[in-house]
Amino acid sequence: MGTSKTRESVFRFKRFDVANSLSAMKVGTDGVLLGAWACVPDASMATVLDVGTGSGLIALMLAQRFDNAFITGIDIVEEACEEALVNAGASPWAGRIAIEHAGFCEYAGQGVSFDAVVSNPPFFKTEIKAPDRGRMLARHGADLDYGVIMRACACGLLSADGILSMVSPAERQNDIMFDMELCGLRLSRMTRVFTKPGAQEPSRLLWEMRKDKKASPPKVEDLLIGSDAYKALTGDFYL
Repeated sequence: MGTSKTRESVFRFKRFDVANSLSAMKVGTDGVLLGAWACVPDASMATVLDVGTGSGLIALMLAQRFDNAFITGIDIVEEACEEALVNAGASPWAGRIAIEHAGFCEYAGQGVSFDAVVSNPPFFKTEIKAPDRGRMLARHGADLDYGVIMRACACGLLSADGILSMVSPAERQNDIMFDMELCGLRLSRMTRVFTKPGAQEPSRLLWEMRKDKKASPPKVEDLLIGSDAYKALTGDFYL
């Protein structure tokens, strides 16, 4: 099971294709997981912001899953936006996906709000930079990190009943939990992603946060890559 990849770096899913030659961040398991896992509020027209959209993969997946969703993807890298525009325009949901070239802090400061925010943000905070500027910006973007996204959502980017969904390395759990509490957000759902059977620690975490103050405990689950549960989660996308 998987995507079909051509020599032109086009990833073929069941209902759409993703050209991936210009975007610095390539199609990978993290993006597919988040796109298949994230939820959108049940509204007649739910507005969704895909932060760091890259080639538009997550925006396309959400458009396929939620008929009520209008998705705006933003990225600081102009070439990524150009590629995402092509991918969205060639999909069955071109009328429900918009792509904008913008940095996150600049965009969040415009006073807009969304029913859902999703992001597969940069993972690397070391001094070792990626070899090209686009990849460096995508991975180390100065205005894009988990805490920055959470603070913006708490300050109005996310609507009162909105949902924030992110994917992170497992080792960032304590930092993210601290920032989440500092921002006044509530953990509503988490999936711990394991890459090998019997592994003691997950490699990735899928986060769902909300602004409401409901006292219900979060739903926490484990997911093994390649398991029946993983195949069920991603089965509508992989060829």
